[in-house]
Amino acid sequence: MSFECPLCNSFAAIELVCQVCEDRLADKGREAEYYDEYSAYEPIEAMKKTDGYKSETHECPHLLSCPTCGWSDVYLIEEWIT
Repeated sequence: MSFECPLCNSFAAIELVCQVCEDRLADKGREAEYYDEYSAYEPIEAMKKTDGYKSETHECPHLLSCPTCGWSDVYLIEEWIT
């Protein structure tokens, strides 16, 4: 049994609104990709062990930001069984 992130694999799209201006949030990808210039090339499972999110379930941290006001936050996206 394997788990995959629906956003990383384009199985689904995020439809959340900004808490500040209520515009639609844009998915900026896995939060771990912003750590340094090489983090995007590291294995996903290895990055999950060092990203600081203590999750017992299969979740993928994504950075979501508002194109209008610039507000951003990390959301834990539940991975799907594939």
